[in-house]
Parts: sequence; C-alpha cells; structure tokens
Amino acid sequence: MIRALCRYYNILAEDEDVSISRPGYSSGRVSFALVLSPEGGLSYIADLRSDDKKPRPQAMDVPLQATRAAGIAPYVLCDTAKYVFGVEKFKRNEFEKRFLKSSGKNAAPEHTVLAENEKEVALVHQRSRDCFKAFRDLHHEIFDGVEYPGARALLAFLDSWDPESFTEHPKIVEYLDDLLAGGSCIFEYEGAFLHRNPSMMKAWERYHSSNRGDDNFTAQCLVTGESDAVARIHQKIKGVTGSHASGASLVSFNDDSFCSYGKKQSYNAPIGESSMFKYTTALNHLLARKEYRQNLADTTIAFWAETSGTACEELASFFLNPYDKAEEDIDEESVDPERVQDWKKIELMGEILDKVRRGRKIQTEDIGPDPEANFYVLGLAPNRARLAVRFWHVDSFGNFITRVGQHHLDMEIVRRDWEPQYVSIYRLLNETTPPSADNKVTSPLLGDLVMRSILNNTPYPVQMYNAILTRVKTERSINSIRAGFIKAYLLRFIRAGLTNLQEDMITVSLNVDNPNVPYRLGRLFAVLERVQTDANKGVKSTIGSKYFSSVSTTPAVVFPVLLKLAQHHIAKSDWGFKWRPDIEETLAGVDEFPAYLSLEEQGMFMLGYYHQRRAFFEKKEVVADEGE
Repeated sequence: MIRALCRYYNILAEDEDVSISRPGYSSGRVSFALVLSPEGGLSYIADLRSDDKKPRPQAMDVPLQATRAAGIAPYVLCDTAKYVFGVEKFKRNEFEKRFLKSSGKNAAPEHTVLAENEKEVALVHQRSRDCFKAFRDLHHEIFDGVEYPGARALLAFLDSWDPESFTEHPKIVEYLDDLLAGGSCIFEYEGAFLHRNPSMMKAWERYHSSNRGDDNFTAQCLVTGESDAVARIHQKIKGVTGSHASGASLVSFNDDSFCSYGKKQSYNAPIGESSMFKYTTALNHLLARKEYRQNLADTTIAFWAETSGTACEELASFFLNPYDKAEEDIDEESVDPERVQDWKKIELMGEILDKVRRGRKIQTEDIGPDPEANFYVLGLAPNRARLAVRFWHVDSFGNFITRVGQHHLDMEIVRRDWEPQYVSIYRLLNETTPPSADNKVTSPLLGDLVMRSILNNTPYPVQMYNAILTRVKTERSINSIRAGFIKAYLLRFIRAGLTNLQEDMITVSLNVDNPNVPYRLGRLFAVLERVQTDANKGVKSTIGSKYFSSVSTTPAVVFPVLLKLAQHHIAKSDWGFKWRPDIEETLAGVDEFPAYLSLEEQGMFMLGYYHQRRAFFEKKEVVADEGE
C-alpha cells in the first residue's frame, strides 16, 4: 500500500496540472498573512480565509510541518499565535484549574492575562513564552545569513516583539479572537509571501536536508530497498472522517508490545524519510479532494489509478455514488446525494453496464481511461489518534468498473420513474436504519462487508440481508432499493451454489411463470391487499400494515384467515369478482401453505409482493396513457 502511494506521488509530481508539495514542504491551512515593514514592524494583517458564512482557511504549500508531539516544536514561516506571538487562549474553567487553583508546592504558574470574557481568557505564561522563543531562535538559525530584506525584516520583528503587547497593537485587536482560535499565520513583505521567496526557500531546503532523520539513524528502507535516514515519526494523515482535526497516524508504534529488538517508534518499520514524505503527501492529496474519496458509514474510502489525470477517479466516483457532483450546492454530509443525478453520466453508465451484462471486456473506447491501469481502493477508519485499514483492494481499472457494474446490474429492479436508476452504496446502507432516527448511524461492519462483496464479486453479507428484511417487516414497507438488494443478494447466493433456487427465478419485474411457492405467496398477499382497498375506499389500515411480518414468516397461520377475509371483500365490492382469477392464478402450484419461511424464502416472498404491487401500478399508468 505504501509502495503504491509512493509511486502515485511520483506520477503526481510529473503532472504539470497537479499542484502537490515537493520534498521539504507540506500543505498548510493558512488564515492570516502578517505584513511586515522594512524595519520589522507589523504594518497590517491580511485575512486569507474564504468569504463563506463560516470562513475557511486557505490551503497552500508551506515549509514542512512535521507531526508535533507534546514538546515545543515550532514550524517555519507558518505557525499559530502561540508560537508567532507567544500568546495562548484557554477556556475559563481550564484557565481557573491551571492558573488559579494551585497552592503550596503546586503554586500557580506566573502568567499575564491580556483579555478575558465569561467563557475564555487570553494570556501569556511561561510555556507560551518558551514557544515564541523557540520560534524566534529557529528562524535565526535558518535565516541569519540570508541577505534578502524580507528575512531581515522578519528577524527584526521577532527580536523586537513583546508577547505582553499583543492586545495593544490596533491591527491585532481587529482579529484578536480569530488569531487566538488556532488559525496559522504566514509572513508577507512587499507584496510577496516570505515562504515563496527563492532566497528563503533555498535557506530552508538547505537546513531541512541537513537535519533529515532523527539521531542520524539509517537503515534499508522497506519501500525502496535503499539505505536512507529512517523517519522516526510519520506525518499525520488528514481528511479521514471521525479522526482528530489535526490528523492521525497511519504508521506508529506507541507501546512496548509492538516494538522489537530494542527499537523505538517507527524504527520498528524502517521507512526512509523520502518514502515517508511521498506516501503521506500523496494520501493527504487524495483525501483533500472529493473526486478521490467517499464516506461509507465511519469508513473513508480513497481510490486512485496509476495514471496521470483524473478520468479514472471521476468515473469510479460516479459508479460508487451516481449523482451529479457538478452541483456545488450539494452538502454530502447533510443532503441526500441521490436527489440530483447527471443524466449524461447515467447514459454513459448504462452503455457500460450493457457491455458488462453481455460479458464483454471493458475497452478504452468504452470508458475513456485505460482499463488496464492499476487501480487501488483503500478504506480507512479512525481509531483515536491512529488510523485503521478496513480494506485494501488492488485490481485493474477495467475489472473494478466491471465488478461495481455487476453490483448495479444485480440491484436492477422495476421502479417508479422518479426513483433513482442506480443507487449509491451510501443510500443502500441508509435503508438499514429507521427513518425516524434523528442521527442515522449505519453499522460500520455492514459498510465494510458490502464494499468487500462488491470489490471481490462475492455474495453479499447475510447481516446486510437480514437488516433489510427486518426493516421491511418492521415498517411493513418495501421500496425499490430494498427490493433491489433482496434480488441482488439472492442472485449472488444462487451463483455461489448455496441454495436450490434457480437464477431464472430472480427477475427485474413480475414473472407470472415463476413456480417458487414463497414468490407466489408474496404475489397472493399483494392481490389480497388490493382486494381489500378496492372494497374499502380510503381505508387507512390494510392487511399489509397488520399482517406483513407474520405472513412473510409463518404463512400457514395467516393465509387461511386472509383468504376468508378476501371472500367478504369480494362480496362487498361491485367489481370484486374480477379478482377471483388473479387469486386462483397466484395459488396455482401451491399445494399447501408452508409453516415457516427461511431467510431466503422470506426474500422471495417480499420480491413477489413488490413485483405484484408494481405490476398493479404499471397497469394503472398504461390505462392513463391510453386515456390521454
């Protein structure tokens, strides 16, 4: 996995259309630019955040921001107010606990309160002073010999700055709360950012190259096989849903039980500094862009192809989640992405699926990108400050499209015109949660198992199938998504040779010739429900709302009662006699009502029920069209 990410970094670095960090740099989220005068004074502060209702920091390449441990570790030319100004903000209760309630040997540390309100306190204390001093000393160490006037202005600012004067500067007061909220600051001189100045960059790169690796520990890199300075701490991965805002580690050792031969931390998995930089930069690049990632329950999925450009990733993203990503007003976390569909892409998807249905191999002219390109799918889940790899799939891009396409073909079912033609995995999983739930939280286990089934073209998990059946019986309602998954589950169950059912029994729409008894009983129940509604116009409670769960599980107990009730409804209705042939037709071949239906038989029952109900609606729609 790490080797594949390193190869992908090399591809991105050679692509002129891609902006990706070079060695010694990383992507930082910058909120403000501190504009310096030639004498080192703070002239004004430029707000670099977006103009949205909730301003967002601007992403830009800055000198490498290594993972910060508990100690003091300043960044170069880009850092927070605690390091740049020596000032820190605390919640009121935390401030009182740390600085006011200590006594005796644990006397309260010396501090100076600069600003406060009922909730927060801004102050200067010994640690914030140490952070500023470390920031100042580091910049002197790197830039003392640089002749660029901006470097001299920066050092003059740091030498003359007094943390206690923070709230006295008129420009700082304007952005006081935002500066202390944790946003990073960069420096600007005569209209240019200092971290982009060639002289400053050269000085930084020289310093960085001479300080690579901790304790000068070198070993054979597991990725390249070459001797390199080993990274003791790996850069954090950002963008995984549910992980820490500052990122989480993919490779780390934090317990003696994980270590061997007296080695500490990541020395147990010797990965060179250059390889570490490549894989973390490439993965952060993927997770930062919507077209390269999707969320599935608590799992964040990243995928990429070993090709330049984004054609593979865009097509893969649409196959996994068929909605129009060009709609910028869609918030994927709060709005159902199935509400908007791109019909041009839907048409292309239909053409590709037609080739998959006929068993044709995917060609370049079918999809555009190279189908033989290596394609990778990585599932990551948060685990406190670390990441867990849920799944890792390697295949050709053509095979990936074929397998996801087969999933959509298996899910294909007769539906209403306004229902989505292709369903995302995200929406499929939502069918396992009650609609009344305030916060729908689908099972992480189900998401991972379903994704593995799709990628490996294996039977769907019985846990997912059981969850769908449970929702249908609990809510006494079956829609096209639930019916589609039941159909897909049974098809793959048959192909795996795990049942005596035949594949031709599982169809997209109503199959009146299907001899399967549970399927016919499902059809019969739909007919009896229709008889009741015809005899009692406007009835609020049907036999479906009362008996669906029991009739789909123990038909021998319920159907005799329902058939007797149906005779009453037929006699009551002026046109009730027209339903007798339908009842007789669905009962043909049913010698006796089964005492109990297995899970597979319950699925066939529900499929028959859904197909028969859709057939009723189709007849009504056809009659309406003829009338028009």
